[in-house]
Amino acid sequence: MWMDPFEEMKRIQNEMANLMRDFFESTKYLKSALPIREPPVELRETKDNLIIYVELPGVDKKDIQLDLTDNTLEIKVEKRTNTKIKKENIIKSERSYTGYYRSITLPCKVDNKNVKATFNNGLLEIILPKVEKKKVKKKIKIN
Repeated sequence: MWMDPFEEMKRIQNEMANLMRDFFESTKYLKSALPIREPPVELRETKDNLIIYVELPGVDKKDIQLDLTDNTLEIKVEKRTNTKIKKENIIKSERSYTGYYRSITLPCKVDNKNVKATFNNGLLEIILPKVEKKKVKKKIKIN
C-alpha cells in the first residue's frame, strides 16, 4: 500500500500541534493552581505615617517575613503543614504548602528604623513613619 509522504507529514504536523496545545494548556492550568496568593491590602496615609493592613487568614506570626527597601515593602508568607496519623492499621500522611506574596510600592520615603508591625487574628498592621521633608529656606542673591 502506497502512502503519500506529504499527507503523512501533514498528519504528523497536526499531531505535534495538538500535543503542543495540550502541553501549554496543562501548564497554564498548573500555574493557576499554585497555592501562592496575593493577600488583600489596604494602604492609608496620615500626616505622619503610612499604615498598611494586610489580611492573612490562617497564618501564624512566625511564618511572616517583611522586607523593606527604599520605596518597596515585600510581604512573604510560607506555611507548610505535615500531618501524620497512625491508628491501628490506618496510616495517613499529608503535606501541604500555601503562601502569600505581595510587593507594595510606597508613595513616599519612610523611616525604616522605626517601623512597627503587629499581627492579630489574621490581620497584619504595619505602621511606617514618614521621613520629614526638611524645608530649606535659602536667600538667593541676584546678580
